[in-house]
Amino acid sequence: MPTTDPCAHQWRRQICDLIDILNRIRVFVVIVLQTIEMKKASGRRSYTSSTALEEVDGGDRGNLSKVAFWHVALGKVLVDGRVVNKAGTQVSDKSIIEIKAEIPKYVCRAGHKLEAAIKEFGIDCDEKVALDSGLSTGGFTDCLLQHGASHVYGVDVGYGQVAEKIRVHERVSVIERTNLRYLTELPQLVDLVTLDLSFISILLVMPAVVKVMKTDSTLITLIKPQFEARRSQVGGGGIVRDPLVHKEVLDRIISGVEQFGFCNKGWIESPIKGAEGNKEFLACFHRIPVQELQPEEAKST
Repeated sequence: MPTTDPCAHQWRRQICDLIDILNRIRVFVVIVLQTIEMKKASGRRSYTSSTALEEVDGGDRGNLSKVAFWHVALGKVLVDGRVVNKAGTQVSDKSIIEIKAEIPKYVCRAGHKLEAAIKEFGIDCDEKVALDSGLSTGGFTDCLLQHGASHVYGVDVGYGQVAEKIRVHERVSVIERTNLRYLTELPQLVDLVTLDLSFISILLVMPAVVKVMKTDSTLITLIKPQFEARRSQVGGGGIVRDPLVHKEVLDRIISGVEQFGFCNKGWIESPIKGAEGNKEFLACFHRIPVQELQPEEAKST
């Protein structure tokens, strides 16, 4: 049978005892440090993005992800005159917090795109009922509401993207998981339609759009060449750079929409590019009342 070295056995016991003592010391140190930190925190507060938001607009948490985090990340928050760019920084209750940034006008930048078209074409949204398809976060809808729309039906094929401010608004009906192409009706006909569509051509949804519009109404659509051009015309990264392709797409979409009984009021380049840097365009159309159409045109509506 193997023999056991008494010295080796004693040595192992001493090592185990030492490890046990070190573990006890480590636990004690952790407890002490936590206690010290808690005492320090008792006279301080955690500066988070929500704190910044409360300083800005009274704590409208519906805009939390759109407002406060941007302010912190962009270095727009000053604590006692010093820039703070990390959420969670500890500051005293007595510290002076300043926000060197304006609250975004709309829940997302798309609102500024539509605003440009409304101003350019003199669109009156006041007391108008609207359909906003391609709702997404709700930038277009937010713009329509701020320009006086009485009600907006927001349609989107996706789900859960709408900003809370828009979702709970009393003048908004959110219709998610709905493909505009297959929309058959709304509770009422609309005076105004705005389109901000991706991965589908505008012309494919026009039959459904016409069904929910009043005979005397307006259509504003964001034209995205990357989703309207032929695959061979779209460059690397999904970007369309050729001005000739831009023109071809504009001509085809404008002409196509007019075939549904609309008169084009003009188009402008969007003041803000698409997410990948694509140029986008906004076109405005007025639906021509049936009695004003020529016989052949009337048959197609």
